[in-house]
Amino acid sequence: MRRRTGLALLLLLYFTTIALADLKGDIDRLLQHPALAHSVTGILVVSLKDGRTLYEQNADVMLIPASNQKLLTSAAALHRLGADYRFITRLWMTGEIDAQGVLRGDLILQGGGDPTLLLKDIETMAEAVAKAGIRRIEGYLLYDESLFDGIRRGWDWAWDDEPYYYSPCLSAICVERNAVTVFVSPGEKVGDPPRIRLFPPTEYLLVRNEAMTSPAGTPSTILITREHARNIAIVRGQIPLDARADSARQALSVEEPPQYALCLLREALQKRGITTRYRTALPDRVPQSARLVHTHTSPPLREILPLLNKPSDNLIAECLMRTLGATVHREGSAEAGERVMLDFLKQAGLNLSALNIVDGSGLSRRNQVSARNLVTLLRYMASHPQAKVFIDSLPVAGVDGTLRARMVNTPVQGKARAKTGSLGRVSTLSGYLTTQAGEELVFAILMNNYNGSSTEARRIQDSILLRLAQGE
Repeated sequence: MRRRTGLALLLLLYFTTIALADLKGDIDRLLQHPALAHSVTGILVVSLKDGRTLYEQNADVMLIPASNQKLLTSAAALHRLGADYRFITRLWMTGEIDAQGVLRGDLILQGGGDPTLLLKDIETMAEAVAKAGIRRIEGYLLYDESLFDGIRRGWDWAWDDEPYYYSPCLSAICVERNAVTVFVSPGEKVGDPPRIRLFPPTEYLLVRNEAMTSPAGTPSTILITREHARNIAIVRGQIPLDARADSARQALSVEEPPQYALCLLREALQKRGITTRYRTALPDRVPQSARLVHTHTSPPLREILPLLNKPSDNLIAECLMRTLGATVHREGSAEAGERVMLDFLKQAGLNLSALNIVDGSGLSRRNQVSARNLVTLLRYMASHPQAKVFIDSLPVAGVDGTLRARMVNTPVQGKARAKTGSLGRVSTLSGYLTTQAGEELVFAILMNNYNGSSTEARRIQDSILLRLAQGE
């Protein structure tokens, strides 16, 4: 009986080794694709159940994670702030309201770091001002963004990303992701300038329309960008006469988000017949004598994390990082947030010598992390009290978020939850995968410095997941 048992164990070990060898060989061949020539790829795949390694290559090499950095940020925020954490934005007033409804004082918008504030929330604030009996504001519209340090962008962010929504200006006061979307439609006839529409509709972003309407059937060459450090959108190129309305669009970041928020507030007040004597927006602290006009409370963090991870929202990630610093160290800076994140990641078992944190979003190329550290974090979060909140926030292959168009109609569709990441010559994918046999895997794939296209890099990643889904 002992001999039979021993023989069975040996056979099991033999066939498992053969299966693993086949898996390793298959993934090795995928990584030999010409698109990855001369590049560095770090991969680690382990079983979530028992931690055994199914595949690894350069697992301890520090590489640029791109938006896989958001895994570190969202895990730290969920652990330290809790799933029920909410951001608070307040509107205050100073002075008194006289019998004619004149506020002989100021309105002060106080930011709480909420990256989810929308135009409709600003409209609600304006309605609260009207309900308070205010018909005219004699003083200033002011803002208090002192919760954060006021540094507008992260270290080493690409200068040529500056005009676009995914490279937002940072502040403790944010509205509509600190962006304005420019929509372009054809004009009345050929040769006319196209029609421009903004959302939110605001005078904060000016538009220089240098485009024209071209004959029907001609290609659209519309380019929408923004002047460096100025809130002036530029529309160039041509749009055909038969193009659909709003068929060309681009979301642009805006400079000085607090002033943007106050501009939207002033415009909302004006719609209700409330006038302001001064248009100037100035920073200030809320004085102790101020009285509360309105409080806006954000959705809980459990609802915000999918807004972060599924579309890969950089503003939310940066606000969470600074909120960690403000909450723990009373310093709303990236540096303070980094200290909080490192404390958590050490607790989670990560090797801090194979980790470098510069921002919360992954926009900086100075961020570095090893595949082993990402897998360690994912395994830790899989057994965390808030594991479901964390895992559910990730894109689902072939279903939603940045994975909605990947691995559609394959065995991986609906079976992988993972965070994507992309910068120039950087493509990453890390998360959880359920194989066809029902085994839960944790994986991290970090591709850096390849000369092929990002499309090819993503296809290789998808092929690796498809092979993993087949099992050993």
